[in-house]
Amino acid sequence: MPPKAERKEFTDFGLKNEPPADKGKRKYLWDSKADGLGLRVTDKGVKAFVIMPRIKGELWLKTLGTYPQTSLKEARINAGLLLSRIRAGEDPRSEERQEEDAEAAAQAPAAPVDTYTVRKAVAAYEKAHISRLKPRSQLEARRPLQKILLAKWPDRALADVSKADLREVLSRMAEGGNPVAANRALANLKAFFNWCLGEDRLTVNPCVGIRDPGGNETSRDRVLSDEEIRTLWPILEETDYPFGFLTTSQRRDEGANLRWSEIADLEGENPVWTIPAAKNKGGRLHEVPLSPLAVRLLRSLPRIAVKTEAGKPVLSDFVFTTTGKGPVSGFSDGKERMDKLTIREFKRIERETGNTPAPLTRWTLHDLRRTAASGMARDDIPPHVVSRVLNHSPGKAEGITAVYNRHGYLREKRHALETWAGKLEILIRPIGANVVRMRG
Repeated sequence: MPPKAERKEFTDFGLKNEPPADKGKRKYLWDSKADGLGLRVTDKGVKAFVIMPRIKGELWLKTLGTYPQTSLKEARINAGLLLSRIRAGEDPRSEERQEEDAEAAAQAPAAPVDTYTVRKAVAAYEKAHISRLKPRSQLEARRPLQKILLAKWPDRALADVSKADLREVLSRMAEGGNPVAANRALANLKAFFNWCLGEDRLTVNPCVGIRDPGGNETSRDRVLSDEEIRTLWPILEETDYPFGFLTTSQRRDEGANLRWSEIADLEGENPVWTIPAAKNKGGRLHEVPLSPLAVRLLRSLPRIAVKTEAGKPVLSDFVFTTTGKGPVSGFSDGKERMDKLTIREFKRIERETGNTPAPLTRWTLHDLRRTAASGMARDDIPPHVVSRVLNHSPGKAEGITAVYNRHGYLREKRHALETWAGKLEILIRPIGANVVRMRG
C-alpha cells in the first residue's frame, strides 16, 4: 500500500455504491481491515481488488480479481496469503514472469517436423532411463522435465535450449521461494542432458557452468504452531496419508508406502507398524508403536478391492492408494492440492466464526515430521528416544556403544508417540466436543 494512503473499512454496501473515477482517471481506495488490500475504480465504474506491497524496495501492483465476481471475503483471504508469502521471503513477481515466458514460448514457431525436439528427447529419456529407476527417483527425475522443458519449449529443437534459458528459469524458481527445488531441478536436468550427449543428440550440455541457483542448502527449522495444526488437520484428513507425518513422525515415502500386512495387533492393546529394513532410509528394521489416535484414523480408512489374475476380487494391501494396485504418489501435485484446500478451509473458518485466520506461512510435508519431533521434545521426551522414533542413525554421542546396544526402545517409543498424540487430540478436538473429529 502506498505511504500515507487513506484507509477505511470495506463493506459490500460501500463497494457497490462507490461512484466511478473522474473521466480519464482511476482512483484507489484502501481497506483498513485487511493490510495492503485496495480497490481500483475506473472512470467506467469497473472495480477490481488490488494489492500493492513493497518487494525488495519496489512497489508491486497486483490485481486480485474484479468486484463483485471476486467477493470481499475472498479478496481479504488472498491478500493475506500473498502478504504472508512476501514476508516469508518469497517474490511472487517471478510467477508472473514465468507465465509471461510460457505465453511467449507458446507463440514461438515450432521446429521442423524432422527436428529432434525437446518432446522427442524427453520421451526417449523416459523410456531408456527414467522407467528403470525406483518410484521416488522417477518422480524427482521427471518433474523438471515436465515443469520446465515440456512446459516451456516442447517443440523447440533440443540443441536450441540454451544455458541462458535454463539459468533464468532456475533463478526465478529460487527467487520465488523454492531454492532447494531449484537445486534438485538443476541436478536432474544435468543428468538428462548428459544422457542426450551420450546418445549423440547434443555436442554440449547447456547446464555445465550453472551454479546451484538455490545456493548452499541449510537445515530447515520450520515447525508448525498449534494454531496452524488446528487449521491443517481437516486438510490432512481429507488427503489421507499426510496425517501419518504428525501421528507417527515417519518419513514421506515410508508413510505413503504403508501396507496393512506391516501392521500388527491393530485391534489389540499394543498395535505396531513394522517397517522392513529394505523399505526405510536407515536400512534397519524399524518398529513404530501406533497411538490410539493413529489407530482410530487407520480404522476409518476404506479398503479398496482389486481383481487378481484369476478375476477374483481381493482387498489391496496398500493403506494409502487410489487404485489398489500401488501406493499414492505425485507428492508435488498433492501438496499443491493441499495448498488449495487450505484456502478453502480458511474461507470455511471465516464463514462459520466470522474471524479471518492468521495467514499460513509456506510449509512443506517434511515440516510435519519436524513438528512431531519438536512436540515430543517439548513434552520432555529424551533426545535419544525421539531419535529412535524418527529412526535416525546413531550419532557420534553414542559411538561404538550403539553396536552393542540392541535394545529396541519399543516401550519408550510408545510412550513418546502416545504423549504426542494426546497433545494432538487436544489441539484438533472441536470446542465442546468429547471425541476427535473423524473423516466422513
